[in-house]
Amino acid sequence: MDNEPTLWRFALGLWRDKNVERVCLRLQDDYGVPVATLLVALWLARGGRRPDAALGRRLSGHAERFEERYLRPLRAVRRRAAEDGAAELKRQIQEAELEGERLLLEQLAGLARTQPGEGTETALGWLLLVVPEVAQCEGLQALLEELAALSESRAASG
Repeated sequence: MDNEPTLWRFALGLWRDKNVERVCLRLQDDYGVPVATLLVALWLARGGRRPDAALGRRLSGHAERFEERYLRPLRAVRRRAAEDGAAELKRQIQEAELEGERLLLEQLAGLARTQPGEGTETALGWLLLVVPEVAQCEGLQALLEELAALSESRAASG
């Protein structure tokens, strides 16, 4: 993973695609999936890292705990500030939320560094490992498939 972009740089590049952003936010808002787990899964797939169920569980668990303790409370306050018309407060909370997301991605990248690469892996393979609830929900699976296709399309074109 030495010649690959950092997870944060990869995430920023991917997030520029408004379709990726839309699907990730739907997965977050409608299904409670931490966006960081989606981004680390796509990053691992792009790096040709072999999907590993145990690592997928560790990544998901870590992201879920971080989200619950830090990011969801910040997100709730930011949304409340936006509803109340407190634009400056919303902006400052949004900055703190973004920094929290950067720190979470850094931690997830640290957990994932030891995963060996063995060539080309599909994005969907990793996404299914970090979002195991997919078997219970057709809408969730459709969104994960769309996100995988968008990510692979970006990789092929860039």
